[in-house]
Amino acid sequence: MEEDFNQHNEEDDYTASLNRFELMLKKNEEYFFDVEVFETLIDHYLDKSDTDKAKKAIEISLLQHPTSSTLKLKKAQFLAAIHKPNKALVILNTLESLEPFNSEIFTIKAAIHSQLRQHNKAIESFYKALKLISDDSEKANIKINIAFEYENLNQFDKAIDILKKLLRKNPENETVIYELAFCYNLKNDTDGSIQFFTDFIEEHPYSFSAWYNLGVAYNRANLFEKAIDAYDFTIAIKEDFASAYFNKANSLALLEEYKKAIDTYKETFNYEEPDATTYYYIGECYEKMGDPKLALSNYYKSTKLDPFHADSWAGMAVINEAENKSQSAIFYIKKALELENNNSEYWYIYGDILAKTGLFDEANEAYDKVVEYDEENEDIWIDKAEIAKDYETLEKGIITLYKGLEKQPENNLIYARLVAYLLMNGKVDEAIQNLIILLTNNKELLSELTEYYPEIVNFQKVIDIIENFNE
Repeated sequence: MEEDFNQHNEEDDYTASLNRFELMLKKNEEYFFDVEVFETLIDHYLDKSDTDKAKKAIEISLLQHPTSSTLKLKKAQFLAAIHKPNKALVILNTLESLEPFNSEIFTIKAAIHSQLRQHNKAIESFYKALKLISDDSEKANIKINIAFEYENLNQFDKAIDILKKLLRKNPENETVIYELAFCYNLKNDTDGSIQFFTDFIEEHPYSFSAWYNLGVAYNRANLFEKAIDAYDFTIAIKEDFASAYFNKANSLALLEEYKKAIDTYKETFNYEEPDATTYYYIGECYEKMGDPKLALSNYYKSTKLDPFHADSWAGMAVINEAENKSQSAIFYIKKALELENNNSEYWYIYGDILAKTGLFDEANEAYDKVVEYDEENEDIWIDKAEIAKDYETLEKGIITLYKGLEKQPENNLIYARLVAYLLMNGKVDEAIQNLIILLTNNKELLSELTEYYPEIVNFQKVIDIIENFNE
């Protein structure tokens, strides 16, 4: 009861001080406040992003308490918050010379150096603060921040070393566990991540966060069955961990076990509010199962929860296109493009819909956007050439394919299509030259050529070349 009473008094004092300060500003008068009260007021206005009143509180506080290092620190924090870090550092350097044993000076300096991307200086300041702190939890937080700075420097091994030492002292520190997983991911060391979490689990078999991150690592290594096992252990330890169900469902979907994936996605709804992304993935599973009605229903649910979920609008466009509902498909893909105008996949879908409806000029413009946003796309030049061939001339299709080869000289799919076009155009010798390149680079793509242009069997010279390569 006494604790509740004290807390009630503190809240009353806080409200009274805030009201009194607001009244002072309104009347343009000056009232006296203690340093601690000014600290509370400044924090309040900074939390509210009310920089004008925060600035006034700082100015008045330093007029009333000009020697207060605490308030000078608040001013430095304020300057950093309004993107004036160098002015903040001037104050902090002065304070450091006056109070070299004040750890807060160094932690604030470190944060500002990090803001300026001066990560080595940030690390230096954090280590200075570390020497002045005795509290273990504060030390742990600073060491995590040092690890962050090493990550920013791409020195992942140093970050991992710090985090492992922290975890040895406190194996239940979930922040450190997740940060270690993040480090291994940044380092692109999936094997290292699997090994670390496997070893950690041997010593701490009931760490649900370790099992979860082991599942993530297995999934990244395309070991989906092992990932599912790891997520099952996670769920066994912490039944209400929605992310484990979600990731397990992803792994099931990647194994093409779509019905199980849908059921698992739906289990997340028992532990958290349904969200747009989950409905989108459920819709995608139904689409791959060949159930467009339920796919469309879930994509729709996704957009109702989040009208900005572009993938769901695109999903509805694809289904409507497949059902020859071109106008609806165009409406939905335009919604997706309004949200993500530089998404090459959406432009591709849009181009395909337009081509299907006979709007070839507009389709070509959409395909040009694909080239602009995804220069490495191997299929786009094939589709651009097909439009040129069908809508303009076969010669224009050939020219388009050669342009594609200028952009993607190693794209053997273009060679396969080019051979077909050249044979159609009666340019057998030129076709043979490109066929030899195709067979030298990737003989397996011959099936792509013969499937597209079965009439190849009518060209004996071509058949002879192919047989020579098969010997």
